[in-house]
Amino acid sequence: SVSGLSSKAVNVSTEDISSPCCKVPDDLSSSTKTGVPAESVLVPRTIRGEEEILQPSNLKCFTSTELKAATRNFHVDSVLGDDGIGSVFKGWIDKHSTSAAKPGTGIVVAVKRLYQDGFKGHKDLLAEANYLGQLSHPHLVKLIGYCLEDENSFMVYEFMPRGSLENHLFIRGSYFQPLSWNLRLKVALGAAKGLAFLHSAETKATCRDFK
Repeated sequence: SVSGLSSKAVNVSTEDISSPCCKVPDDLSSSTKTGVPAESVLVPRTIRGEEEILQPSNLKCFTSTELKAATRNFHVDSVLGDDGIGSVFKGWIDKHSTSAAKPGTGIVVAVKRLYQDGFKGHKDLLAEANYLGQLSHPHLVKLIGYCLEDENSFMVYEFMPRGSLENHLFIRGSYFQPLSWNLRLKVALGAAKGLAFLHSAETKATCRDFK
């Protein structure tokens, strides 16, 4: 739902931490390119020592200082939404270095700040980020990076500029227009493709609470 929440919102986790979000097909981007959140993804558990869980090479490891700069210190005007797992903020990163950029410049991202009462530990979160970072599909919101410092945990996702699909489907606000049945079917097909990918033998992930 979001751009971030997908509210993009996008998160994963074995216990509702940050699940990947399904996106509608690319041919809908001109009208409704938004994320449909699968609020919980169950990742297969394996017994691994902490030394075996390495930093994902394809993900950016941000510092909390960088994310504060990217979101204007998590300013209230940057809030995109809340999915029960954490609050999602609009942020900016440099296109080439993926370092924090001045608000209004660079690439827009969705920064999810996970609630501390659901803190699982850096080992589990890093394992989940590692797993999510390997997922790549046209209908899944992309995980760009993460930040694990003390009890602060963040996930950084691709930004979905059209906002929540729920708002489009139920016309919540004067900005939204009714979607044609043809468009609704395309959205459903795109979401189904994303779910099928997550449930495939290659990924071995189970999606729960799909919304």
